[in-house]
Amino acid sequence: MIALSSRKVLAAAMAAAALTAGAAFVAPTATASVSQGYVIGGGWGDSVKDDFGDEGPVDHDSHRNSLATALWQQILWADGYLAASGVDCEFGPNTTAATKNWQTALGAHSDEGSLDPDGSAGPKTMGTADQWLTDLGNSRDIRYTGTGGRTVTFHRVNGIYQIYLNGAWRNASYTSTSGC
Repeated sequence: MIALSSRKVLAAAMAAAALTAGAAFVAPTATASVSQGYVIGGGWGDSVKDDFGDEGPVDHDSHRNSLATALWQQILWADGYLAASGVDCEFGPNTTAATKNWQTALGAHSDEGSLDPDGSAGPKTMGTADQWLTDLGNSRDIRYTGTGGRTVTFHRVNGIYQIYLNGAWRNASYTSTSGC
């Protein structure tokens, strides 16, 4: 009887572990990603349009030098607000000005009404940007289609967004500038 109970407990534990591992691999939850250290997304299909609403801030004072800033700069580039040479992982005066212009021009598309052009890419600004994300159907690639006619393709591996920068894919970290 004890052996049978142990087997049931072991089987239940293995099933729970398999479900947990599968859920983490298939559909990671999009939660407060700054505390996790990376730009994070969850789900596929139209769910990618809700990946950025809990991101940021990246701005002059928060995560100023980071790969998360480079992800935001790629969005600004795709929308025509920043030159390609401006994707440098530093939230300096050009990125601040480009962010304010983006917020003024595209803020009307926000679910919460217009955006305050404060130059900070926080949850409301990032959440507005995510409506232009498209799942490319291969459980890895997500495309941002900019209003400036350009596109940026991101990878998402185990929920973590990756950007292509300087010849390599890099995790969109809030704390690292490795590869910038």
